[in-house]
Amino acid sequence: MAKIGYGIIGCGNIGPVHAAAIAAVPSAKLVAVSDVVEATAKKLADQYGAAMYTDYRKMLERDDIQAVCLCVPSGMRMEIAVACANAGKNILSEKPLDVSTKRIDRIIAATDKAGVRLGCIFQSRFAEGSQKIKKAIEQGRFGTLTLGDAYIKWYRSEAYYASGAWRGTWKLDGGGALMNQGIHQIDLLQWFMGPVKTVRAQTTRRLHEGLEVEDTATAMLEFENGAFGVIEGSTAIWPGHPARVEVHGTTGSTYTEDGAIKFWQFSKRRATDAKIEAQMNRESELGSGAGDPLASLKIEGHRRQIDDFTKAIKNDRPPLIDGREGRNAVALIEAIYKSAKTGRTVKP
Repeated sequence: MAKIGYGIIGCGNIGPVHAAAIAAVPSAKLVAVSDVVEATAKKLADQYGAAMYTDYRKMLERDDIQAVCLCVPSGMRMEIAVACANAGKNILSEKPLDVSTKRIDRIIAATDKAGVRLGCIFQSRFAEGSQKIKKAIEQGRFGTLTLGDAYIKWYRSEAYYASGAWRGTWKLDGGGALMNQGIHQIDLLQWFMGPVKTVRAQTTRRLHEGLEVEDTATAMLEFENGAFGVIEGSTAIWPGHPARVEVHGTTGSTYTEDGAIKFWQFSKRRATDAKIEAQMNRESELGSGAGDPLASLKIEGHRRQIDDFTKAIKNDRPPLIDGREGRNAVALIEAIYKSAKTGRTVKP
């Protein structure tokens, strides 16, 4: 079968990461890119020998594009995604799918009606460490899950927020340290621990006083399985630290930093544990967003997810992370914001 043709809408910061990842997937090909800034689109198009558009609607008319990567600001994705669905294109969107569950539901409805696939980039699920933890949970190695925590203690400069007028706004960013930065680890936490039953939270601004949104947040969680948890997220912690996700149970504990396992211990050892422990000190294959969103970001996570999405199209199956999975983290973050605003315990 011929390669799956991709288009990219939005050629700014994350668009080139998608382009590089597509180029690294043998069964995928970057056909065209689109950006309202012609010079930005041309630079990326020239780099990969792709066609260039400043109007994404024109790009969607191409029959040789089967999938579109959405890399525009978060709060602009719904309208574009609906147009893509109506054009019969499969959609792989950067996180979050949009800034609210209400807007995400409109995307899901449009893709369901059009019969196209919808995926959301959560590349941290594709890290080897994440996959090993998920498998161990499914095998019952943790016993009864007790605590699940996510710590995203990052730093973002004033220059970062000034680099785009949409950054740090409710309308287009949908939130701050949680919705834009911490959402990857929040997604992982729910994927590991299961749905959240209740949340009690608080948010504030400690460094970036000019923002509409939070730069620091904490939340206490109760999961539906009875376990408790904590989320701590910030972009006001210098110089920034590796993002950490912990899973603890009555017969085992583990935690990752930027997707790499740093602790792995169970009451009943298995032959595979020694190999995992021997690899614990190696560098994460995903990179880190601790101090800068792109400085140390690696394409491997995106490559793995785009490879899965491409195979989903070729084999006529759902992607591993579909639109409904992508919705979960946004629903929890909305509940955190509601709890922080009302001072009450909230059910997502």
